[in-house]
Amino acid sequence: MSEAKAKQAASATGVRMSDQKYSAELVNELEGPVVRFRGTISTQSPSALLNPFVDAVHEELVKSGAPAVLVDFRELEFCNSSGFKAFIHWIERIQEVGETGRYRLCFVTSPARRWQRTSLLALSCFAPNEVELN
Repeated sequence: MSEAKAKQAASATGVRMSDQKYSAELVNELEGPVVRFRGTISTQSPSALLNPFVDAVHEELVKSGAPAVLVDFRELEFCNSSGFKAFIHWIERIQEVGETGRYRLCFVTSPARRWQRTSLLALSCFAPNEVELN
């Protein structure tokens, strides 16, 4: 599919957040929901922006009944440990939902950014039923 057609196939949900250094948005694509992270999450308290974003995404996914969401890290250059706390918060939110409303976080990483795989492996050990690495 061409890039123009792919953009047409994607549907914005209105769930997005942005800071000077990073941004994220939830879009519905033909394959299902996708959350794209871009930039560098290195601020002291990224949870002030990330947790409300994660909560809004979570509510959309539970409402839609999606079995999984693709979490695209390919354009995320860096995420500090404070930023990863938001992903732990997200997993905790998923675990609070009954079995029928749960969904998986399927992370897509960039091979050029080795920190992603290392950090996400640790996250997957914390929640093997909720986290998948592609």
